[in-house]
Amino acid sequence: QFSKEVVAHPKVRHFLNYYSVTAKKSFEELLARSGRYMPMIAAVLAREGLPKELGYLALLESQFVLDSTSRNGAAGLWQFVATTARQYGLRIDSWVDERRDPVKSTRAAAAYLKDLHDYYGRWFLATAAYNAGPGNVDKALRQSQAQDFWSIKAKAELSEETRNFVPKFIAIALIASDPHKYGFQAIQYQAALDYEEVELPFPLQLEALAELAETDRSTLKALNPALLRDTTPPGEVSFRVNLPVGRATTFLARAKEKTLEKDEEPVKVVTHEVKRGETLFSIARYY
Repeated sequence: QFSKEVVAHPKVRHFLNYYSVTAKKSFEELLARSGRYMPMIAAVLAREGLPKELGYLALLESQFVLDSTSRNGAAGLWQFVATTARQYGLRIDSWVDERRDPVKSTRAAAAYLKDLHDYYGRWFLATAAYNAGPGNVDKALRQSQAQDFWSIKAKAELSEETRNFVPKFIAIALIASDPHKYGFQAIQYQAALDYEEVELPFPLQLEALAELAETDRSTLKALNPALLRDTTPPGEVSFRVNLPVGRATTFLARAKEKTLEKDEEPVKVVTHEVKRGETLFSIARYY
């Protein structure tokens, strides 16, 4: 819940007007898109004892676009940079980038936000630090001799993006929590994310996985955005993938048949470090 003083803050009022009037059409599209992810996000945050409104940080960070990447390399629903993502248990390698997995990245974001709140004791400072990094917020607090976000002086070294980040977040959360109050009528929310998770008995190309599960490759790509290639990681058994609801039983039955038929050696992947003067032809000839 936001206090009356916070809601009345000039910057918050400015962004309330921007999202509900100036950019109303595009913001309505974002609200509609939120229907796909907010039920899951709210459930994860609730399990961690965090306010559900924090879920709208994802809207502000990525506009709920899973494959979005910023100029500084932040990626996914919650726009994690690689170092922070790995710190909170997300896998990033040549085959998988779990920053793009909505559920796993939301769990990581909840843990990170919880740590930030434990450190600062105030949610607005925690959300500012989520955007700018704790080091920048700490420096701004020292320069301003402030105890809260609103007391950070303009001359402090805090970017305009971060100064606006908190008021934007508050405005977004206020509108999204009560869209009718701000003039949004009959929003057509997208259906909530739903899927079945299965453990693969062996690595699979997505085309083969789609055939076994009686679905299509594009559906699998949408349900498994963390996969960077059209295959699960070679050499990894028990890798977990998401399938459309109702397809897990079909896949498991057909995969069992395929396992009984399978007698060839598993695919092996070799990593080659390219040296000066090598060409694709010379590398291919070598192997």
